[in-house]
Amino acid sequence: MNIVLTGGGSAGHIIPNLALVDELKKYFDNIYYIGSDKPNEKKLVENYKIPYYSISTPKLIRKLTFKNFTIPFKLIKSICQCKKILKNLNVDVVFSKGGYVSLPVVIAAHQLKIKVIIHESDTSMGLSNKISSKFSDKICTSFPLHSNNKKIIYTGAPIRKEFFIAKQKKFFDNNKKIILVIGGSQGSNTLNNIIYQNIDYLTKKYNIIHICGYKKLKKINNNSYIQFEFSNDMPTLIKSSDIILTRGGSNALFEILAINKPMIIVPLTKKESRGEQIDNAKYFMQNNLACYLEKLELDEFENCIQNQLKNSQNICKLQNNFISINGTKNIVNCILNTISKN
Repeated sequence: MNIVLTGGGSAGHIIPNLALVDELKKYFDNIYYIGSDKPNEKKLVENYKIPYYSISTPKLIRKLTFKNFTIPFKLIKSICQCKKILKNLNVDVVFSKGGYVSLPVVIAAHQLKIKVIIHESDTSMGLSNKISSKFSDKICTSFPLHSNNKKIIYTGAPIRKEFFIAKQKKFFDNNKKIILVIGGSQGSNTLNNIIYQNIDYLTKKYNIIHICGYKKLKKINNNSYIQFEFSNDMPTLIKSSDIILTRGGSNALFEILAINKPMIIVPLTKKESRGEQIDNAKYFMQNNLACYLEKLELDEFENCIQNQLKNSQNICKLQNNFISINGTKNIVNCILNTISKN
């Protein structure tokens, strides 16, 4: 059997797909990937030795612009391109993680009567997945969503096995608690600023490991501070830290959860996104899995750090119960069950 994975526009749509690869290899003869023409996304996939097919894809711009009027024509072209690839690869099933790249792949598969399973990481569906859901056979979710849609199956999140077997590494010569700041590959100005503006004050009490984003490194000479543009070893960094400061992206939240670490979530605002990170953060807070801050100010940040560290045992126990759901195996089982109903 052959399977195509798709998703892109950001690493957040690709990494969960890659978390499935080892389990999929047990059942599929060939695994292929259809994604964008971004070199960094292609490189991520090819590191797993998976053949990668780039397609040209239209992206909706969330404001009034003439470019949006060309989308239907570009989408038709992309669908035709995808149909040709899917036919040549003799594909049995398509699994989509969303993002604008996935839409033409999903529609093409549906038109070719190829089974389609999509996965939604957030507490609410993004635009691509909303459209793709019309053409899918099953919809897997990271969160238990309340819906009458019979296609929806709560599987949990796909998480790379490295997060469950992560090892600690010593980064500092002192015994201060370690704060890991995760701004993502693009970095987060909000998270970066709270660190840069208060670096001397914070490092009197804590060690800081800071992922600041590409081309955002600053020259800081401080024995309690380490920074990276990006890291390919997030499991080690999370395992080696005592508390995590992060945005509200679902993938990062569930990866931190897998290692059982207290976290402070500062989601993107509705001006910066459709609000899914706020919903994710509220869900984690309501289930006592994390601290949620709407605004990142020093006093509140410090209070959150102290509360999370003080209650870390209880928090980690709750996290452990929540993450006991094996999202990776559940998703692969959903894929196999869907194919078997042909």
